Amino acid sequence: MNPIDLAARNLELAKRTEFLATQARIEAEHELISLLPTKDEGSVTMKGNDYKVSITYGYNRTVDEAALSAVKDEIATDLFDQVINYKPSLSITGLRYMQSNQPGAYALLAQVITSKPAKPSVRIEAIPQDLAAAA
Repeated sequence: MNPIDLAARNLELAKRTEFLATQARIEAEHELISLLPTKDEGSVTMKGNDYKVSITYGYNRTVDEAALSAVKDEIATDLFDQVINYKPSLSITGLRYMQSNQPGAYALLAQVITSKPAKPSVRIEAIPQDLAAAA
C-alpha cells in the first residue's frame, strides 16, 4: 500500500472512530439529561456520590434581518441598541478587490484586520477498485 492510501485509510478510520465516539457521548448526555429536572432557561445541578452534574438549558436565538428592518423604526433607538448588536464582518471578495485595485485604502484597512492561517481542509474519496486497477 502506498503512503497516500495508508494515510487516507488512517484518516478514514479515525473519522469513523470519531463518529462512533460522538454518538456514544450524545447518548450518554441524553441519559444524564433524563435523570435531572428540566427548565426552559438556566442551569440545574445535582450531585451523585462521585460526580457533580450541571446541565444548562437555553434557546439559540437569531434575527431575521429583513423583518428587523421593517420594525426597527418603531422601537426607540436606545432600547433597540440594548437588544441588537451589529458586528462588522469581512467580505473576502471585496477585500481582495480592494487589495488589487485600491492599495492605499487596503493598507489603511489592513491595520485593523487580523489574519491567521485556517485549518487545511482534507477530503478523501475511495476509488472503486475496478477504476483503481485501470489507473
